[in-house]
Amino acid sequence: MHLSAVYIAFLAASACAFPWLKPEGIEALLSHPEAQAEIKTRLAEHEAIQNSQPEPRKLNTGLVGGLVTLLDGTLSAVLDNVLGLIPTNDAVKGLKKFPEAKYPFRAPGSTDQRGPCPGLNTLANHGYIPRNGIATIGQINAATAAVFNMGADLSSLLSTGGALDGGDIISQKMSIGGPDSRVGVLNGGLNKLLGTPSGISGHGKFNEGDASATREDFYLNGDNISFKPELFKQLHQQAIAKGNGTYSVDAIKEHFKNRYAASKAANKQFYFNLPSSAVVMGAYYFIPGFFSNGTIGAGGVANEASITSFYGAKPTKKGAWNDPALTYTHVPERIPEQGWYRRATPMTVVEAVGGILDVYLYAKPAMGGSGADQSWVLGPLNIPNNPQALSCFLYNAIYANFPSELFNSVVLLQSVVNSLSGLLAPGYKALGCTINFPDASGTGATRYDAWSKRYVGDAKYKATGSGWYRKL
Repeated sequence: MHLSAVYIAFLAASACAFPWLKPEGIEALLSHPEAQAEIKTRLAEHEAIQNSQPEPRKLNTGLVGGLVTLLDGTLSAVLDNVLGLIPTNDAVKGLKKFPEAKYPFRAPGSTDQRGPCPGLNTLANHGYIPRNGIATIGQINAATAAVFNMGADLSSLLSTGGALDGGDIISQKMSIGGPDSRVGVLNGGLNKLLGTPSGISGHGKFNEGDASATREDFYLNGDNISFKPELFKQLHQQAIAKGNGTYSVDAIKEHFKNRYAASKAANKQFYFNLPSSAVVMGAYYFIPGFFSNGTIGAGGVANEASITSFYGAKPTKKGAWNDPALTYTHVPERIPEQGWYRRATPMTVVEAVGGILDVYLYAKPAMGGSGADQSWVLGPLNIPNNPQALSCFLYNAIYANFPSELFNSVVLLQSVVNSLSGLLAPGYKALGCTINFPDASGTGATRYDAWSKRYVGDAKYKATGSGWYRKL
């Protein structure tokens, strides 16, 4: 096959399958100097391979990048780590394309909350949740389903845990960043008396913990919210070394292994215990699981263009994505401008927990935390080692955890239990878990009471690295 023929196939497929490029059009894309050079180079590489191979083949889609599923001269998709996925209709069947015109990107203002979760920051920057970063459980559930195809069971587990431990569970409202006077009983009207909820960035609570992929440990410099370019650089290096140029599951597992070791060594108040440690490891899996262009395992790729956009990681040098020394600055997180396709099937609790176990079993991190004398307080040695069992464990951990943590609304414990049961019971029962959390009357004990006191409840207050402070 001659280069010109491949070029014609490319243009023909483009004319039918790229209406979303307008008003720029495919001509504008091809006229872009970097894009033109990359595409021409890869078409030439394909021609050379076709001339030497009797059968059509797939090209490497990592460091080399290029054309994928080129069969009999029919182009299915062009994959580029800089430009992202440029798909045809066949390549995106069953997927939904973003960004959407009715949810434009807008950088956050000075009073808008943003936090350690790039996904929530992105949702706020596009208006899928309130742009001020103060959102309810329901708003977060709806937005994560719409943009990331997060299953209702998983979003309810995460958002309810966030509202319990960092927000106001009565109004089901929370800050996606730090403490905010707009959150609390009676819209914060009683915060002077009861205290201001910490937001999901409250250290050591359900949604935030040490050894983050791109955020620093709280006890190192007191900032567990800000994006750290050096940490993203390390993730980028693993994408090259372990992910063949993509932010694959293998790449993020190696990054977590390194981050855990470095964090534990540097942070004398290090805390890594369930349930927050599970959420931290889950956040690593979410990088390819939610931010890939398409569904991982079904043709989706966690390429440089997609991941950097969702993290707000701006390369300091264009066209150098395959340079291990590449550095980054930070800009507000956003859905990739060049076009991005969410995963085609919802991610459930079971898939998420399977990802957590994959990360955990690869790195084998010790559970525990630094004690008051900076000695290591060992956590549970044996955590459930299959997705169904660990899923049930995490549901129970929320119930076992919250009674001693509800500083702001402990007098409303019964209504809180009722609210939690309504939010979490459906997913809990669907997993086949034994029903052993407090019932709708607000009574009953969990089989994790002893575990809670030892590893989650009282143990938190004895570990200076936990970030938990008893309000007297």
